[in-house]
Amino acid sequence: MRVALQMLCSLCFVLCLSAQQPDWKPVGVVLGDAGSVLPDGTFRIDVPRKEPVLRNEFGFVVPPSMVLTYAAFTGTPERAIVVGDTCMLPEEVNPVLDELRKGNLEIVAIHNHMLGGSPNFIFLHFQGSGAAMDMAKAIRAAWDQMGKQPAAAAPAAATPPAPDWKAVSDAVGLPGAMQKDGMFKIALPRPQLGTSIDGQRLPAGVGLACWVGFAPCECGRTMVMGDTCLLRSELQQAIDAYRKHGIRIVAIHNHMLGTSPGLIFCHFSAEGDAMELARAIKVVWSPLRAK
Repeated sequence: MRVALQMLCSLCFVLCLSAQQPDWKPVGVVLGDAGSVLPDGTFRIDVPRKEPVLRNEFGFVVPPSMVLTYAAFTGTPERAIVVGDTCMLPEEVNPVLDELRKGNLEIVAIHNHMLGGSPNFIFLHFQGSGAAMDMAKAIRAAWDQMGKQPAAAAPAAATPPAPDWKAVSDAVGLPGAMQKDGMFKIALPRPQLGTSIDGQRLPAGVGLACWVGFAPCECGRTMVMGDTCLLRSELQQAIDAYRKHGIRIVAIHNHMLGTSPGLIFCHFSAEGDAMELARAIKVVWSPLRAK
């Protein structure tokens, strides 16, 4: 009798323990990999980038497991947090980013993991919270963009345009200045953020600003490149606004450590009609000027 009771108790314990373990299998099915549960309870899927073969800056082959795409879930399938990274070719970055944003996942960094390499792999970090299956579907849609994007072709040479820089400045709504090399630069300092490091207030001149440079391009269009100084609460809205106007996101990272409030910098680039680009920049920056 005692042995039977002990066996029954053990069975109940195992069943209760099993019932408490989150079932991540459906998430793995969506992402196309069974994944694994780590000792700390994290459910993680690793996808080594096998194609194309990557060589580092010295020409040596990099093992695929060193250039992982991954997604790691914690919590429960109903209320999960996901953190991940995606290893991409340059032409894949913005299509992947667009799919992640459609699923309301936050883009938190775009950067390199190596100094050089062939081909040039870019890494996009993301995070999100909510129902694991919904996030998994967005991640799968994003990962499906990899390996399908044509490499950017260099446009044919054409006569560089001659934009009306005063009209460009008026369209952005901020004054600009011509640089010695022919680039027309417009800046939006953000001193109103009251940024400090270790209790010492920082002036906007140390780099607490948005800026955009316009330059006539031999492709027959106007080239823009720039940077956007943002709070976390502003980042996703800015990303979405840039992308809505066809502007590429090329990097997201920190420029300083320990700032209060915390800042993030979003770099962008595009080619097109100078006035259309100027109007797009105004749309993206307008919410930043009001704060």
